Amino acid sequence: MSVLMSAPENDPAHFLKIASQGAGISTHQDLWRWLQGDVQQWLQHDVMLVGWGDFRTSALHFDIISSQPGMRSHDWTLHALAPLISYFRDCWIAAQQQPCELDVGACANLVADARRNAFALDKIPCMSRALVHGIAGSRHGSERIFAAVSREPFTRRGAGTALKLLLPFMDSAMRRMPSAPSRIGQGDTAQADAARLAALSGRERQIMGWVAMGKTNPEIGSILSISEFTVKNHLKNIFCKLDVSNRAQAVSTLSLLVAHA
Repeated sequence: MSVLMSAPENDPAHFLKIASQGAGISTHQDLWRWLQGDVQQWLQHDVMLVGWGDFRTSALHFDIISSQPGMRSHDWTLHALAPLISYFRDCWIAAQQQPCELDVGACANLVADARRNAFALDKIPCMSRALVHGIAGSRHGSERIFAAVSREPFTRRGAGTALKLLLPFMDSAMRRMPSAPSRIGQGDTAQADAARLAALSGRERQIMGWVAMGKTNPEIGSILSISEFTVKNHLKNIFCKLDVSNRAQAVSTLSLLVAHA
C-alpha cells in the first residue's frame, strides 16, 4: 500500500472546467459520462467502486460506475463485494484517511471466494491497481469509500490528489440520485421475502386481510373492536415493514410474499 499525495501537473483551469461539469450531475448516466470524459485526463481508471454505510455492522451499500462487462452494479451482490469494500476502507484508515494505492491482485480472493456461486470469474476484467479515498462519517452521514480501479498501474503523477479533489463532486452527485440496482440472488430474495412476511404481527396480518377485502378503516375498527386511530397506526407500521406507501401496494406486496412463502 502506498500513500499518494503529490501535486497534479494538469492545468488548473481544466480542473475548474471539470468541476463545473461535476456540479451539475444528477443521473447515473451523467456521472458515467463525466468519469469517462475529461476526468480520465486527471484520473485514468476503468471502474469506480463506491461503498458506504456502517462498516462496524456491515450495513453497507454500493454502486459501480463502469463500461466493463461484468463490472456494473446489477452484476454483483453486496455479499460478494462487502469484504472487498471493507478491506479498501481499512487500508484507507491505515493510510490516515489519505488516498492510497492498492494491489487488486493481492486482495482478489476477497471477491473470488464470495462470488464463487454467483457468477463466472472469467467475466471479471483483469484489474491491477485500485486508488482509494473516502469521506469520514459524521452524525448526519455514513462513511463513503471510493475506489478507482484500473487494469494498469497509476503512472500519472498526482492521481491521488486528483481523486481527492474530484471526490466531493462524485459524492454530492451520488447523494442526489438513487443507488443503481444491484443483483440479488434467488436465495437472497427468498430470505428477504420471508423476513418481511415474518415482521408482520398477527394483528397486522388480520388487518391486511380486511384491507384486501376493501374494508375502510372505520369498518375494520368496528369489526376488530378497536379504534380507527389504532387501525391507522397499524397500517402505518405495515407500510413501513413492507416498504410501500399505500393500501393497494400493501395488498399487492403481501400477496406476492405469501405466494412465495
